Amino acid sequence: MGNPANILFVPEIRMRDGRLIRSLADAIALLREHELRPGVDARDEVLHRLERAGSEQECRHAMEAFIGWAQELDLLAPPEAAHLQP
Repeated sequence: MGNPANILFVPEIRMRDGRLIRSLADAIALLREHELRPGVDARDEVLHRLERAGSEQECRHAMEAFIGWAQELDLLAPPEAAHLQP
């Protein structure tokens, strides 16, 4: 895998807290900052998938896992809010 900052989410992902996730590096940073809640969510698994993705397909699957994790925890901005400018 290349530089995580160069692997982009298209379109970018808007979080409820206003943060924009534009790249794999942004997603990794958010996961590292997120409070660890053992047994509650798949944070560690998703983080490891993002960090270890070695191929384009692995990156795509890891990014999908990140989106699923964020949806499960209701961290994504509502769709109508995603179109608003900050």
